Order: sequence, then C-alpha cells, then structure tokens
Amino acid sequence: MRECEAARWLMERDRFLILTHVRPDGDTLGCAAALCAALVKRGKTAWVAPNPGVTDTYLGDIQPYFAPAGYEPEHIVAVDIATEGLFPADFAAYRGKTELCIDHHPSNSGYARHTCLDASAAACGEIIYRICREGLEVMDAEIARAIYLAVSTDTGCFVYSNTTPTTHRIAAQVMEYGDFFREINRRCFQTKSRKRLELESRLLQSARYYEEGRVVIGGVSLEDMAQVGASEADSEELSALLRQVEGVRAAATLRELAPGQWKLSLRTDADYLNDTDTCALLGGGGHAAASGATVSGIDRAGMERRVLEAICTVLNGR
Repeated sequence: MRECEAARWLMERDRFLILTHVRPDGDTLGCAAALCAALVKRGKTAWVAPNPGVTDTYLGDIQPYFAPAGYEPEHIVAVDIATEGLFPADFAAYRGKTELCIDHHPSNSGYARHTCLDASAAACGEIIYRICREGLEVMDAEIARAIYLAVSTDTGCFVYSNTTPTTHRIAAQVMEYGDFFREINRRCFQTKSRKRLELESRLLQSARYYEEGRVVIGGVSLEDMAQVGASEADSEELSALLRQVEGVRAAATLRELAPGQWKLSLRTDADYLNDTDTCALLGGGGHAAASGATVSGIDRAGMERRVLEAICTVLNGR
C-alpha cells in the first residue's frame, strides 16, 4: 500500500488505536503521537495504546495520547513494528487484528492486513510525515514536534549511516514550526545520568574484539544494572557506544533483559556486515546497518558465542 492509499484508508474510517513496539524508542512513539494528533485534527477519534515499557525519557511525549480506560477501537494501526513478536505482552489481544502497519523495516513480516512500507526511509517518522502532510493534509507544531522526535532519534541526531538528504529535508521542514528541537536534542542527545555513564564504563570494560579489531562484542548484565542502580532509561541507546570505537565496523551490544534472556543490538557498516542477515540467524531482524534479536535460555558466554558465530557466518558468506 502506498502512502497516499494509507492516508485514504485512514480517512475512510474512524475510532483508531495505534500500537507501538516493545521497549519503545523515539521513532515508534513519535510516529504514534504524530499520527494520532493528525487524525484527531481531521475529525477522527484516535488514541495510542498505553505501552508499559515507555521510559521517563519519552513519557511526556506520548502520555497525552494514551487511550482512556474502556476505549473500544474499531481499527488497529501499528507504527514502526516489523513483526507481532515485537508487540508488548500487554498487546496480546491485538495479535491478528492489525489492519494497517506503517513501517520502514525491510524485515517486516507482513502480519497486517495492509502494509505501508518504505525500507529506504531512515525512520518510520519520514513515512508518517508524508502521510500527515501530503495524504491527510495536516501539519502543525504538535505534529511536527513528534515527527522530529521520531526522525532525530532513529538517526542518532542525523549522524547514523541511515541518514539521507531526504531525512535532512524533512527535519528542516518540521523545524519551521517551532524551536522544540532544542529541547529534544538536549534531552535525547546531550544529557546522560551518572548511572548511564557508569553503565557505559562497564560496557566498555566488557568489550572483546575480533576480526583484527573490526568486530566488538560487549554487554550489560542484570547484575550490572542492579549494582549501578540503573533504570531502563539509563540503558537506552547503549548500542551506539561500541560502534564509536576507532577501527570497529561491527558492534554487538548485549543486554540481559531477564535471567537467561539477552537482547542483541547490532550496529555496523552495511558494506562490511549485513545486520539483517546476521540477526535473522538469531531469530531477529531490522535494517542492513542496525538490527536486533532476543534470545532466551542462554547464559552470557553462550550468547556471545552465538552472536560471534552468526557474524562470522555472514562475513564468510560474502
């Protein structure tokens, strides 16, 4: 489904509930807030499903859009969610009921009845921008702010390799609606808690290098989190750190979510290692230069071995 068709589909219906993915980031939350606001401004009833995983970093951005208790939607829309496996546990009732998915992940499983997919988009926020402005024909400071949050966070404030000229053009256009970008940039990219800095230190200390320093694997355990007293917000975007080490072209960050359950965040140079292919070997997916996977029933050493084996398999298959 093209963006214009998605917009037309939305305008022909009412009473929407918008879903965001597990461990929600700025892209999925910004997209949900922007789409919700745009639909309401076009006279529709729309809310965002309350996601229990939202951290304090983004709570103020999304909480005003959370559906009130007892709300009964007629149509379910998912934003930035590649598979139903990325639904939060609280969203189990919505499995098999998604009518429209708006996404930019090439690994999208096609679980929704209709899918509006642009795998070339740096962030799902780029697609939402076009749907709002060109399809729904609505744009104001509220929507622009949410789109800036989505696009800026999924590109690391426009420094990740997924950033394109289109990304910058969209950012420039929404910035015309206000100076909200200053607060977002400060909060999301220029502020770190002391606990976050301690986690970064432990991650760096755990790092092991392979392939003559081009591949690095490091991790943060539940014990690390407990000893530091860190929260979920403190651990956000840790995956960007190891990729900054000089000479590294593929960085795997492991995060223990529960005893025996590890989340992999893989960040690479796409011309060196295809993240999507690598994470697919571990049951995950994402983009060529940024993907992830969650593996259960394994200890830290076993997880490191499996990740290294997957990386080497893809590297040797080039």
